[in-house]
Amino acid sequence: MAKVHVKNGDFSEAAMCYVHAAALVAEYLHRKKSFASGLSAFKKITLNIDEESAMKEDAGMQDVYYTEEVLVELLEQCVDGLWKAERYELMSEISKFIIPVYEKRREFEKLSLLYSTLHRAYSKVIEVMHSGRRLLGTFFRVAFYGQSFFEDEDGKEYIYKEPKLTGLSEISQRLVSLYSDKFGCENVKIISDSNKVDSKQLDPKYAYIQVTFVKPFFEEKELAEKKTNFEKNHNINRFVFETPYTLSGKKHGGVEEQCKKRTVLTTTNTFPYVKKRIAVMYEHQVDLKPIEVALDEMKDRTAELQGLCSSSDVDMIQLQLKLQGCVSVQVNAGPLAYARVFLEDSKSSRYPNKKVKELKEIFRKFVQACSIALDLNERLIKEDQFEYHEGLKSNFKDMVKELSDIIHEQIFQEDMMRSLLQNSLHVFRAISGTSSDMSFGSPQHSYPATM
Repeated sequence: MAKVHVKNGDFSEAAMCYVHAAALVAEYLHRKKSFASGLSAFKKITLNIDEESAMKEDAGMQDVYYTEEVLVELLEQCVDGLWKAERYELMSEISKFIIPVYEKRREFEKLSLLYSTLHRAYSKVIEVMHSGRRLLGTFFRVAFYGQSFFEDEDGKEYIYKEPKLTGLSEISQRLVSLYSDKFGCENVKIISDSNKVDSKQLDPKYAYIQVTFVKPFFEEKELAEKKTNFEKNHNINRFVFETPYTLSGKKHGGVEEQCKKRTVLTTTNTFPYVKKRIAVMYEHQVDLKPIEVALDEMKDRTAELQGLCSSSDVDMIQLQLKLQGCVSVQVNAGPLAYARVFLEDSKSSRYPNKKVKELKEIFRKFVQACSIALDLNERLIKEDQFEYHEGLKSNFKDMVKELSDIIHEQIFQEDMMRSLLQNSLHVFRAISGTSSDMSFGSPQHSYPATM
């Protein structure tokens, strides 16, 4: 199975195959009192290892003879597999099983090579954390409909893990090709939207495949614990997608009528796994009302700006695109549209007071994030972009003025922001080693204290 995964470029799945195999051999030797660790020690690497705990020493096992040498070879394959999968953080956990064996055997050359490999692995961790350019997979919900074609699979939903930045069209075409070979291309249809499917409304003459892009889902408490991108892509089993709708029946509408349904799917196992797809065992749906959609959108925009600014390797193109969308003052678009609909005196009373207060607080954080992003952009642009940057600053000034008028408070205070920007610079310097003569909030970059 591992060889097939490697051939297809699914290195995380191949690595998990080696991990499961090594864990089973370790458990066998542990029961024979010839190895210190068993299955449970591998839970730090994958939570899926629990499914192997049912291993029994039946009559057939008496004919099997695993040795410490077999285990070490499997563990070495794990290290190599995890390197190829770019899951460098796990290599040290596997090495903890190998090092005592090498030490016992006085295999100092192998110890030296292993520690060198670990040094390179941690260097890679630092590199990808700074660059943000490690892609550990893309996820899709895939559902099958058509009793006469899929039989027991009819109505079943799975989460598929695909390599790197696999697009929706790419996996859809691959699945159509796969099932066309099985059922005939004239009998296979793709359902492209994410709405709930009523199988009774489908034509039984066709095999239907519904494909939806999903993202890993975490509660706020989990996000506080999962600090790194790796932690947000390892041992995960909950995924989310959202479907926009309005009460009038249209998919999209004005800000004041736009709702969305958030669907969270829970799988039977965690990713990465020995397989590329895992069955969905539980589905939970939440309907977000228009002001909740606004809250969600503003939280996301603020987090995106904060993430771009905190990176030591700033993506200028992304930063400017996000800024342009954030400081837009168009009547029916951008953050101001939410403020006009939900925070103006004549309209805010229609919505729960708690939600209105929460939205105001999000806007305060959003303005801070925009200010830091603008300051960072000014320091990184070349002369030919100065006019463009001045346009962004002008839009920011207009946006802040209107926001301040809407919520009846000075939402942007330069003295406070200077301190905030200086603190942000200290973080930026610590990460990137930027020279100390740069200073956020310097005299050359100031915003009016009154709007």
